Amino acid sequence: MTDNIDKTDPAVRREIARRFTDAIPHNHAIGLTLVDAGPPVVRTRLAYREDFLGNVEAGLWHTAIATTAADSSCGLAVFLAVPSLEAVATLDLRMDYLRPAVAGRDLEVEANCHHVTRHMAFVTALLHQGDPDRPTARCTATFMRTGGALIP
Repeated sequence: MTDNIDKTDPAVRREIARRFTDAIPHNHAIGLTLVDAGPPVVRTRLAYREDFLGNVEAGLWHTAIATTAADSSCGLAVFLAVPSLEAVATLDLRMDYLRPAVAGRDLEVEANCHHVTRHMAFVTALLHQGDPDRPTARCTATFMRTGGALIP
């Protein structure tokens, strides 16, 4: 792929998203999968695993797993929103935990890059377990556009 690509084409977006997700080792480690490459919303899913529990007795997911999934999903949303294939980096990520993610249910992330400038991109994400009207967390993140091409 070159920098002269049409990121509005759904097939191109899916291929870029697949390559982005495949290139990040911790996405494989936690099993983060792409559900939809948008636009405008990128949707990912993290299948429930018992080793994701932070409180085994109460059956509650560890919040660090949600943060990891949100960061990757937001990064993908930015990567798809910038016009070229350039590297991006997380500058700031805030998680507001609204209710616990519970055992036995997958975690879904819906990330939307809502504003891109010459040097920055801004993203919001909603995390839920199947009902977007009952989110487990909300995320806001800022990413730096490095200007560096991923493909020389």
